Amino acid sequence: MSLEADLIRWGLTPDGAAIRTPGSDLMPVCWQGRAAMMKVARSAEEVRGHDLMVWLDGQGAARVFKHGGEALLLERLETTPSLAGWALTGRDDVATRVLCGAAAGVHAARVTPWPDLPGLPRWFGSLEAAQGRGEGFARAWATARRLLADQRDVRPLHGDLHHGNVLRSPERGWLVIDPKGLIGERTFDFANMLCNPNLNHALRPERLARQAALIAREAGLDHARLLGWVGAYAGLSAAWHLEDGQEEQARQSLAISALAHSLL
Repeated sequence: MSLEADLIRWGLTPDGAAIRTPGSDLMPVCWQGRAAMMKVARSAEEVRGHDLMVWLDGQGAARVFKHGGEALLLERLETTPSLAGWALTGRDDVATRVLCGAAAGVHAARVTPWPDLPGLPRWFGSLEAAQGRGEGFARAWATARRLLADQRDVRPLHGDLHHGNVLRSPERGWLVIDPKGLIGERTFDFANMLCNPNLNHALRPERLARQAALIAREAGLDHARLLGWVGAYAGLSAAWHLEDGQEEQARQSLAISALAHSLL
């Protein structure tokens, strides 16, 4: 199904230019007098994210107005203020607290049965494959394997929770968008926060230590397990960067992994 077909099917009026991302096609639209965002997935991974958004049912997340197949019609959220902008201009702690609050909305207990989503062991396949590419990858995989074998507080996860995936509703506050959709340990969902809003910022002196301590307090997490998940996730991110031919980003991600391990 295409954007144009879904515009007709759901009676939508374009309200801005189409946007193409690596995994989806999007378009701002109006639906029954409401500002909305039309999203059509181009990958199975994005469709799984749709399944999680439907399950979240607007609790801690943008509301889903309509869905079917690869298409999702969402509540349109504001892109300003920007959590990334806050983090990069001296308000890192404020942005981190907002992210922790958004995570709490996603992780809240629900009576509806969990959606059928992949587990974390499957998610870490690229890191397992990269473990022979140097000490950094081997250490990250060893940590990941240990944590995956002993997951705690398992539940549906966003899977890609960072500064760009939490936007503001004037009426409902800060809400998540664009999940990957996973099942696994709650602490994992906080690891990506510490690799963002960009790799240079994540590597600033004392930044990881300070923000990890803040997240552990705000979210009620075991500090050492959080650092372990950061070390594992940053290694996974490095493996993904290598798959995409992004050697400098892979080097920086491995540096974050090494820093997290040094703090354990």
